[in-house]
Amino acid sequence: MRVLPIGLTIATLAFGISAAQAATSCAAAGFVTGAGNAIDRAARSQSPAAFSAATARFTDLHAISLFALGSYRKQLPKSREAEFMALTRSYVGRFMADHANSIHATGLRITDCKPQAANLVVSAKLGGGGKIIFKLVRTPSGYRIADLNLRSTWLAQQLRSHFTAVIRRGGDGNIEALFRYLNA
Repeated sequence: MRVLPIGLTIATLAFGISAAQAATSCAAAGFVTGAGNAIDRAARSQSPAAFSAATARFTDLHAISLFALGSYRKQLPKSREAEFMALTRSYVGRFMADHANSIHATGLRITDCKPQAANLVVSAKLGGGGKIIFKLVRTPSGYRIADLNLRSTWLAQQLRSHFTAVIRRGGDGNIEALFRYLNA
């Protein structure tokens, strides 16, 4: 498994937070709490399947995955979109499980919660003093994580940089290189 800076960003979802720590004025506090608790449980189990399930449940994986293709998005045949989503979810699950021992925190405290365009941006302080920003989108089924920022790195942008580099290096711009990489 390849180690990427994305791991730091993805790992930040693993911080369990109590309802008492969540800002009561934030409509998404319960969602952020649920996401943190699910990832925390997955980290304790060190299970790729548990991480994949939490990713599928709490993120807008479809939008993030398509964004991650960058200019290669047009190469993804509609007939392979479901396969690509499953491979991306599995990749994230394996990566997080490989780094489960480093996913720890004492808690998370929401410091700001404000609408921004079509998103809700939730800023929080980590137990160790770091900052994380969740960009949430409201869907018919509730909130989903559209992106998150840790140490000035946005998850979706980092995934895009990595996926497009794989395509450029491995297949002279052919998206099949990414499918091979994700299947490895």
